[in-house]
Amino acid sequence: MNARFDTVVIGGGIVGTAAAYYLAKAGKRVALVEKGRVNGEQSSRNWGAVRTQGRDPCEIPMMLDCLEIWRGIEAELGESVDWREQGQMRIIYDRAMRERAEAFMPIAREFGLTTRILTPNDVAEVLPHYDPRDCHGALFTPTDGNAEPEKAAPAFARGALRCGATLLEHTAALSIDLWNHAVCGVETEQGRLACEAIVLAAGAWTGRLLKPLGIKHPCLWVRGTVGRTGVLPIELRKLVVWGKCAYRQRPDGRVNIAVAEDGFHDLMLDSLVHGLKFLPLAKRNWRNLRFSLGKPTMRSLMGEFDDFTTHRTLDPRPDWKGLAKAAGRFVEEYPGLGSVQYERAWA
Repeated sequence: MNARFDTVVIGGGIVGTAAAYYLAKAGKRVALVEKGRVNGEQSSRNWGAVRTQGRDPCEIPMMLDCLEIWRGIEAELGESVDWREQGQMRIIYDRAMRERAEAFMPIAREFGLTTRILTPNDVAEVLPHYDPRDCHGALFTPTDGNAEPEKAAPAFARGALRCGATLLEHTAALSIDLWNHAVCGVETEQGRLACEAIVLAAGAWTGRLLKPLGIKHPCLWVRGTVGRTGVLPIELRKLVVWGKCAYRQRPDGRVNIAVAEDGFHDLMLDSLVHGLKFLPLAKRNWRNLRFSLGKPTMRSLMGEFDDFTTHRTLDPRPDWKGLAKAAGRFVEEYPGLGSVQYERAWA
């Protein structure tokens, strides 16, 4: 293939598919390039939250615009993405969380958010099956929402195709071409795509595409884990809750439970290259991050992750010990369940 486009979008996750959709809708000639399959990595595996709550103030105006888009996206795309505007809740169990909640309230008032601090009785009313005995309240934003990550990006991709975009799955972008310091094309497995602009939405792979251009994009891969239960006989109003663990109930009654504060960083060459930049962040979150030295380390040393065709879709193994601990914490909040079993898990 040797074609010309106005814009080439690299990466078939939620950012890339949404960018391709809106560009194509605006009449641009767009190619969406994905080394594996659309929505294969992070965008299908996250919590699904669309939130203003707890954000840095710089992000909130963008998130308010985002919420407006999500409220109308199912009508616009003509299909369901399981959008639910039923809120984001952070349950307060200790003084530190109380202080963080109270510190966010002036920000919420500045931007006119619906955020408020609930009493334990309020929490029990919102979550009728929740046991509030250890609860000191909650930070709650009822106008935040969530969508189904497995549905959202594919829906945007189909919308982009209907608007005339070209989709190239299982086609890795190998390098970005420059002419007089401006982008002019993308070399792919199927040939060169000439273009005037590039949207680089490659997620974990972004730094590797930018490196040959002399652009440093410090990024460390952190592995999180989520498990999905069977249908549970409780009502969580389909909102996103972060209590002793993080969870979201799906429309079908199943619950996604995340190992929320126990991420893994698999040590790689990038850990050394970018390590100093991340020391302040690591120090601030040291209780929530564990380091692993294993197969990813050896693969990194062998240059395996520098070849975009080696891993069409990153599929790291879940942290089953972490999931067992998260399930136990979930039952502490909903003791009427007795126990929970996972139907599947991913990382």
